[in-house]
Amino acid sequence: MGRPARVVVAGILLALAAFLVLAFATYAHSQVAGTGGEGRNLFGGLGAWIALGFIQMWGLVAFYVPALLIGYAIAVWREADLDNLGRRLTGAALLVPALSGLIHLLPLNRALDWLLIRWDHFQFGGLGGSLGGFLCAHAGPYDRAGTGVLVEHLGPWGAAGVLLCVGAAALLLMNIGLRSFARRTWMAVQTWKQAPALEMPERPGRVKPAFDPNAKQQPLKGRATTAIHEVTKRIAQDESTLPPDAEELLGKIRLQKQALARRTTGPGTSEPIAPFQDTPALTASNNTATAKAPGTMPAVSTPVVAPVAEPINQSEDEVAQSNAEPAKPKKKPKPRERTSDDPNAYVLPPVDLLDDLPEKRSAEHDAEKNQISRAIEEVFSHFDVGVQVVNATRGPVVTQYEIRLLDQSMRVQKVEGFEKDLAMKLGTEGIRIVAPLPNKTTIGIEVPNRVKEAVVMRDLVEEIDPGTMALPIVLGRDVVGKPMLGDLAKMPHLLVAGATGMGKSVCMNAMICSILLFKRPEEVKFIMIDPKMVELAGYEDIPHLLAPPITEMTKAHAALEWACRTMDERYEALRQTGVRDIKAYNDLTEDEMRFRLAKRELKPEDIPTGGEKMPYIVVLVDEYADLMMVNKEVEKSIVRLAAKSRACGIHVILTTQRPSADVVTGLIKSNLPSRICFRVVDKNNSRVVLDVSGAENLLGKGDLLFLQPGTSAPIRGQGVWLKDSEINAIIEHAKSQGRPTYNEDVQKVGAVQMEGGGGSGSSKGSEWLSDRQFHEAVQSMYRHNRSGADFFRRKLNIGYNKATAYVEQLEDLGFLGPQKGTSPREIIRTWDEWIEQLKGNGVTWDEEDDLYHNPLEIRQ
Repeated sequence: MGRPARVVVAGILLALAAFLVLAFATYAHSQVAGTGGEGRNLFGGLGAWIALGFIQMWGLVAFYVPALLIGYAIAVWREADLDNLGRRLTGAALLVPALSGLIHLLPLNRALDWLLIRWDHFQFGGLGGSLGGFLCAHAGPYDRAGTGVLVEHLGPWGAAGVLLCVGAAALLLMNIGLRSFARRTWMAVQTWKQAPALEMPERPGRVKPAFDPNAKQQPLKGRATTAIHEVTKRIAQDESTLPPDAEELLGKIRLQKQALARRTTGPGTSEPIAPFQDTPALTASNNTATAKAPGTMPAVSTPVVAPVAEPINQSEDEVAQSNAEPAKPKKKPKPRERTSDDPNAYVLPPVDLLDDLPEKRSAEHDAEKNQISRAIEEVFSHFDVGVQVVNATRGPVVTQYEIRLLDQSMRVQKVEGFEKDLAMKLGTEGIRIVAPLPNKTTIGIEVPNRVKEAVVMRDLVEEIDPGTMALPIVLGRDVVGKPMLGDLAKMPHLLVAGATGMGKSVCMNAMICSILLFKRPEEVKFIMIDPKMVELAGYEDIPHLLAPPITEMTKAHAALEWACRTMDERYEALRQTGVRDIKAYNDLTEDEMRFRLAKRELKPEDIPTGGEKMPYIVVLVDEYADLMMVNKEVEKSIVRLAAKSRACGIHVILTTQRPSADVVTGLIKSNLPSRICFRVVDKNNSRVVLDVSGAENLLGKGDLLFLQPGTSAPIRGQGVWLKDSEINAIIEHAKSQGRPTYNEDVQKVGAVQMEGGGGSGSSKGSEWLSDRQFHEAVQSMYRHNRSGADFFRRKLNIGYNKATAYVEQLEDLGFLGPQKGTSPREIIRTWDEWIEQLKGNGVTWDEEDDLYHNPLEIRQ
């Protein structure tokens, strides 16, 4: 309810209360009886008849109605949380008969006769109206209606007791703050009672000397100090008269001083330090010291710490917390040093390139939590399922409510089917039920927040300790606000899936930029495959690249095959040096490597890496489904990399917007244990990626489910939001530090296949070198300027499967373009290039063999 609406509602309630008060105050029975003589009601006949109805029924309790309206108006004006309105109204209704009966039991006297006469209530025998007379009428000088129900059966005192219990129950149901008021009053009274005990009594036998005007005036003693060094000094001077726990008190004073220094110097802390509560009170038997006031040291030679008065509003938990040794603040990890003695060394991008954390809204979210908690309990109660919301933890986009089943015999699976019922009741989508929560005895219900907060990258980057992560990546925050950070080297490969526009590209850019923020070009290299041609184009010319972003699918297959060959070479280097992984290899010193290789009679120059450090290699494929549509052979290379490349430092990140079973196959899933799923179309796609449903109910715009390696239950989170300006700033900084050194073997189309390093691990990649019939197919293709499986089948008289294999082989070698509908494939390389390819791979032939002569010249 907005402020104007609250003003209007409060004004209406106050006006109605004023109308009733004035109508009741100026009411007389003669105004409706027609006898006259008592004046006119302030609001005329309407006011008189309304007052007659309330006063005739309730008597003096009629004034309770305007009082109730005034209280409600104040609550509306102050925006008080009027939860459980039905329970409050029930309590207000129960309070009416209790007050009417109690007022009717009051003894009448001559001072109240004028009200009985004015209201004509002699027939009721009291001022409780007809309701009070029905309950508590008793024999008296004004009794005309007999004895009331309660008085007749319980007597006056029994009736009063019953009505007092009903009134107390009504006040508890109304929950108007009487319990907290009584608690504060009780604590104030107890503190007032204990105040005289804090004053130290005078020593027994001490007599105040008479005043002597001629005596020399003694200088006033200064106020005793409580400085820690002064207390230590006094203890050292005289140890004979010290209490037995003096050392313990001194230790507590030292801890309290340290806690005070930390709290006063800490940013944004202004809460007071709770005093010691277990300081023993000084008694007359302890003659070592006296105290003039609480909190001061006695002005005598032997120091004793005086007791400190306990604050009124201090709870026992706060007292225990103040007595305990203050916890040491958690040390924040510092980023690795970004400077170097070498002026030409690569300088990592500063964190200042990222935007600051936006200001969080200071509005309280307790009202929203209470409302949704009641709605959750109400929905389950409609289906006879008793639950209780025991906790609510707010995240940036989603709040997790923890519920406990009141019926221990209830099956947990029954709760999982209430997602749609909760979504309809709360009027929102994206509700997810986690039954049960990991390592807890409660069930989690994730409900989107009405006011969402952005998850920026800067505060997450500042929480990364780069010394403990080889390839740090930033994902976002989970539903309770904890950072979702990861080390790609431990994942070791990642699959990102989701529908178009749900946040895959932003997630991938965030992972790339997080690596660029912490790793230098000599530590990590990228191979970027971008079938969309625009998503990764901005990273061109950064010094971390092994090749420009690859947009041609034939080159993409060659790049993956090059990665497979590099993996084999690295494993050979690891085997020869006697280490198990890339970290152990890079930690070897030059002397230690030479010593290890000397045992095998090798030198660093003899191993595939040449004895140099091996950088990590991250292979990114932006749209894996599009790559699979062009050439399904890439799956073999990716599966081989995902299965073996972890130890040698090659890691794969795949993204796809079509997570169907024919794209994300079982081989891919088994070798990519880390998976991120944004919102998908249906639960089938969710099961393909995560093996469980739930991703179809996400909100989109970065809402994700993250399946960590070694777990089966995904966790929900909000992906980090990285602006284009932040990405461009990081890229420009990287470009300013140097130019990339490209490896041409990565871009060389067909380089790996022609050298016999097929991605499947078999010899099929080199069979074409000695297949003369395949060479005849190539010559026929150039002679007739046609291609295709049907064409080869007719010309060479071979089977369809073999003809299709020839077409795929020519496409892998880069001589045929991709299939475009029903149109024939395009021949993209010349005959001379074919001959050069054969010669480059060691194929020899007789000069008179027409199979290797230009078919165009033979035709002429």
